[in-house]
Amino acid sequence: MDEPFLLAQDDDEVEQPSSSSDYQAMKLKQFQGKIDASFSAMQTSFDYLMKTINKNPDRIIFDVENIIVLGNLATYTIPLDAVLSKLKNPFAGGSGLQATKTTRKGELKGRESSVCIQPDYKNVADLPGCDVLDSYFLMLLNDDKFIHQPAHGPLRRAMLQLYGLSVSPASAVMKTWIESTTAAEFKPEESAAEIKGTDGWKWRVSDSNPLVHGYSIWFKKKNQRKWTKVVDDSSLFEYSYHYDDVLSILELLSDSPRVLVHDEPYASDEYFMHEVAKHHAPVALRIQNDQQERASS
Repeated sequence: MDEPFLLAQDDDEVEQPSSSSDYQAMKLKQFQGKIDASFSAMQTSFDYLMKTINKNPDRIIFDVENIIVLGNLATYTIPLDAVLSKLKNPFAGGSGLQATKTTRKGELKGRESSVCIQPDYKNVADLPGCDVLDSYFLMLLNDDKFIHQPAHGPLRRAMLQLYGLSVSPASAVMKTWIESTTAAEFKPEESAAEIKGTDGWKWRVSDSNPLVHGYSIWFKKKNQRKWTKVVDDSSLFEYSYHYDDVLSILELLSDSPRVLVHDEPYASDEYFMHEVAKHHAPVALRIQNDQQERASS
């Protein structure tokens, strides 16, 4: 009758360390076994990595100091030293993969951005280094598939920085993303996006002018047929660092001109407010009232 209870006790028994030679020999053997298993897993993962590289000789290529992965949307340049240092000594440096230089598809020079994509593994810390690298290469080779996944926002933003609003290999993906996250209509053939604002206004954003560092902005009031340019270059915004991508600008425009009239100045941008005031009396009146209030305080 007592045996099941004793067995249960044995199952829950916590290992107690010992200085005995038998215990120390057992622990050393366990340690060696784990190291051997790690080496074996590393060799297996290396074999898979080489299989991926050998299957894609025209898309995973090497220059003097880099591995270059030719994706379907862009070109990715990965420094060899950064990869090898991680594999040789995982204790050195930070964890995870470093940001990868990204250039336009088929190009190594010109406009570039950087993207930091981490493998889709919750237990990535337990994976052999070559498994992580193999997964990374496969993600870059199939960037047009992985870019749709919710976790890969950095890749979508990198494509937006790389190609802007113009027609590109990423246009279809960008259209889906922009139109699903905002109320805008993306028109890559016009290098523009359009969105409805408040009070019957409609806004248009474009980056088609190569002399403009940011975005140009137009509006149409209700029943207005032609676009009126209100901002030549959004990089002139007072808070240009906050409005350095089209998504943040579209968010502002979707609530304009209402936000310029009724909300606190920090909810929009003072430069933008003054430009719109030239075309919209309520905004001009709001600026005048704010100035009078500051003068009297």
